[in-house]
Amino acid sequence: MADFNISSRQRDLVEEVRAVALDSIAPVAGRLDEEGDGSFSFGPAKTLAESNLLTPTVPEEYGGRGLDYFSTALMLEELGAVCAGVATVVAANIHAASPIILAGTGRQKEKFLSALTNARPNLAAFALTESQSGSDIAAIATLAKKEGNYWEISGVKDYVINGGVAHFTTLFAATDMDSKIAGMLAFIIPEGAPGFKVGAVRRKMGIRYARTVELVLERAMVSQDLAIGPRGGAYLLLMQTFDRGRALSGAVGVGIARAAYEYALQFSKERQRFGRSVFSQQAISFALAELAIKIESARLLVWKACWLIDNDLDYTLASSMAKIAGSQVAQESAAAAMDICGGRGFLKDYPVERYLRDARVLSLIEGTNHIQKAIIASLL
Repeated sequence: MADFNISSRQRDLVEEVRAVALDSIAPVAGRLDEEGDGSFSFGPAKTLAESNLLTPTVPEEYGGRGLDYFSTALMLEELGAVCAGVATVVAANIHAASPIILAGTGRQKEKFLSALTNARPNLAAFALTESQSGSDIAAIATLAKKEGNYWEISGVKDYVINGGVAHFTTLFAATDMDSKIAGMLAFIIPEGAPGFKVGAVRRKMGIRYARTVELVLERAMVSQDLAIGPRGGAYLLLMQTFDRGRALSGAVGVGIARAAYEYALQFSKERQRFGRSVFSQQAISFALAELAIKIESARLLVWKACWLIDNDLDYTLASSMAKIAGSQVAQESAAAAMDICGGRGFLKDYPVERYLRDARVLSLIEGTNHIQKAIIASLL
């Protein structure tokens, strides 16, 4: 039976993350969004790294916090409520570390996981998507050929979060174009590897702090000891990584939804129209009541998925549901907040329009919501 009691340790974690987020990230969140894709400031990443919160799922034996997924979801909700771009950077680090945690060698874990846990704000990137292969993994075109003690990798990855500023990139490639899924292999690509370079920097509608780029591999040479797991095992590894990441994506969505809801609630109680508060109008108070229900429902779906992950139970269905619920409530809450706040909600001087732009991406990443519905339907 799932137990959703929050432990004292988890309460302390929430208080710690909330304090860091409100003190160090919230004051600059608007500026991070404004400066966006043109440059990347390591400031927020450094702040989180100093508290060992940049990749919190790294096991304690490699210097990490060793947070379970339930605790990590609590953390990402707090970050998502302040700056979804910063939350996305952390989620990308977790995503890139997951294949190494799940299937990496002891040497790979010691070298690359440890690098994500010191006070230096080292980032990691996860590279799978290509211009012609997003949800359709079988359309992957990046090819890895064995050349002696190295793998020679050629291809172009796109929409890579933390790309170009990462200490290393976890990348998936086919080793056999006639059997792409069965022959898929994951690699660790260190920063500055020969033949590995940044292409276009992508300009985005939201989560603009999270640097997103195209990565180009032109016969990049990667040592064979940087392949993760056995050849042919990468597809299962990828599915495990995605299923875990979807639950955390839902947590970020709950954070955005909560922030938009709380802003609209406060505004509606303070703003006077015709001699009474906006909140006193039933149309507004009932809309906020509906949002409160939906946010709590999405949060519980996220918690359930993370509880299943932590207890090594089947979490695929729950993770897809959590991802959809979190993304939908984020968009709905942000849109409702804009309606309630009126002109203020539309201005860049206030955070509501940023919440709406940030929320929009959540139905697209980690497998689109349409793909999640297909997964759910296949498991009914």
